[in-house]
Formats: sequence, structure tokens, C-alpha cells
Amino acid sequence: MKKITSHSKSGLFLMEMILSLLILSLTAAACVQVFAAARTCRREAREWNHIQELTTSAGEILEGSDGSREAFLELLPGGSISEGGLLYTFDSQWQPCGAGDAVYRFSITLSVTDKEKQAVLNFRNAQGDILYEQSIRFPVLGSEASLTADSGEDTIMALRPNKGKGDCL
Repeated sequence: MKKITSHSKSGLFLMEMILSLLILSLTAAACVQVFAAARTCRREAREWNHIQELTTSAGEILEGSDGSREAFLELLPGGSISEGGLLYTFDSQWQPCGAGDAVYRFSITLSVTDKEKQAVLNFRNAQGDILYEQSIRFPVLGSEASLTADSGEDTIMALRPNKGKGDCL
């Protein structure tokens, strides 16, 4: 005669529960990483959007004005005159703020000759990392001078995204 042994089903239930919790925790960890990457991408996209707007504004001011610091401050208020040009500081929401609260710094170095107006735009974060840098040149109105690409710096964008932080862009 065969002996009937009864096994406890609670051991099997416990193993299934542990396995389910393990799968759930791995899925939650993956979701947290995806959400963190999405947040980083959103922040970087917002940075690039504001940088693009300010770069466009600076280029239009340089083209349409005499290229002086006073013209920039009149047409793009909120900046201060610094040793090399103009300095604009922004908080984390890209609102103008004081230098002590600045998360982003936008500097403009201007040079004007009788033939051309030039501005070097430089965006940095609070750590001092370069987010974006560009040199812009326009001829002075009425000048017969033509701008030739004598070096690789003429109106060439040098994009320098944050290293090691997301591959969103």
C-alpha cells in the first residue's frame, strides 16, 4: 500500500511571494531609472531652449545696433557690465537674479571695429562648465569689408553638452 504524505503548501506560497516581490522590485528600479533620465532630458531641453532664445536675441541686437554695451543693456535688460563685457545671471527657472543666486551665467564679450562687430557668447552653469559658446560677427553698416572665414572661429557654433549626463539631445 502506498503511503500518502501531505506536503505543506505554505512553503510553495512563500517561494512564489518572494519571487513576485523580486520581480516587482527589479521593475520598480528600472522605472526609477527611466523617470530620472526623463527628468534630466527635460532639464537639458529647457536649458537648450533658453540658450537658443538668448543667443538669437544677442545676434539680433548685435546686427541691428552699434554693438555697444549700452545698446545691449537697453535692448536686453537685466545684465551688468563686467570686466570683459556683459554678464547676465539666471536662477534655476531662468529668471534674472543676483550673482550670488545664479545657476546659469551668460556672458557677452563685445568688440567693435570700423569694419565689423563681434560678440562671443558664453553660457556656463553654476559649476563653471561651458554649456554653449559661440562667436558672432556682422559687418558694420556702410562698410565695404567682406567677412571671410580666415579662421575656424567665424560664426561657428561649438556645442559642448555636459559630459556624462544623459544622452537626450
